[in-house]
Amino acid sequence: MNAYTPEQYRADLRQILSKETDNEKITADIKPLSVRLAADRSWFKDEYRTIDEAQGFGLHLLFEEDNHDLAAFVIAWAPGKGLSAHNHKTWAVVSGIEGQEEETNYSRLDDGSKSGFAKLEKTHVETLYPGGAVCCMPEDIHSVWNNGDTVAVSLHTYGRHLNHTGRSIFNIEDNTEIPCIVNVHDS
Repeated sequence: MNAYTPEQYRADLRQILSKETDNEKITADIKPLSVRLAADRSWFKDEYRTIDEAQGFGLHLLFEEDNHDLAAFVIAWAPGKGLSAHNHKTWAVVSGIEGQEEETNYSRLDDGSKSGFAKLEKTHVETLYPGGAVCCMPEDIHSVWNNGDTVAVSLHTYGRHLNHTGRSIFNIEDNTEIPCIVNVHDS
């Protein structure tokens, strides 16, 4: 089988998005392509394992459209590090490349009407390994944690670049919600 490149992946994603508007169908169509790209290591660079020590993870931008739509990243997670509960405000497909990461899903119990406040309840936990993939809808809330002892690397594809969605990060201990902006490395 021929190598599957980020450029081919991007072209395939553009084709899907030109024909489909339903987020559930979009992510279902993208999921096998994401798994395929994550499994084909011909495009993978060692620098994708680089971690921003202050964040505990490194985001490496593969591509995004000029208007910030359709963005793909390789994210490296330090052992024992991750990102606490957050939403995306866009659809997402995540495929494992190396290592493992724990995905914890939450339900929001409040109605979102009180600024800066959010009460969450844990609903599901699973570990993502190479060859596996998970999908998120715009209002889904989850946390990601490298529960292994080596760097975990995964492919993340979003309907919009994460720093352009107005997404939030949540503190489940004190029931707070604040904006979530992350540092990104252009690759």
